[in-house]
Amino acid sequence: MEIGSVIRSRRQSLRSTQNALAELSGVSVRMIKAIEGGYANPSVKTLTKILNPLGLKLVITDKDDENVKD
Repeated sequence: MEIGSVIRSRRQSLRSTQNALAELSGVSVRMIKAIEGGYANPSVKTLTKILNPLGLKLVITDKDDENVKD
């Protein structure tokens, strides 16, 4: 699953808008729309700003980790 889809799904499950997430995260609505749409390649810093208000965290694992699915 792409990160933009994860962000959109979580935001919607919390019944939040892109505008509300932008305000909480300090990231522009335009960037949030681009990430959710799969058009942006955000930095780790930007992702962290967005994920925190959603109650999510970024975890980086080894590609060979057996728990990771392609």
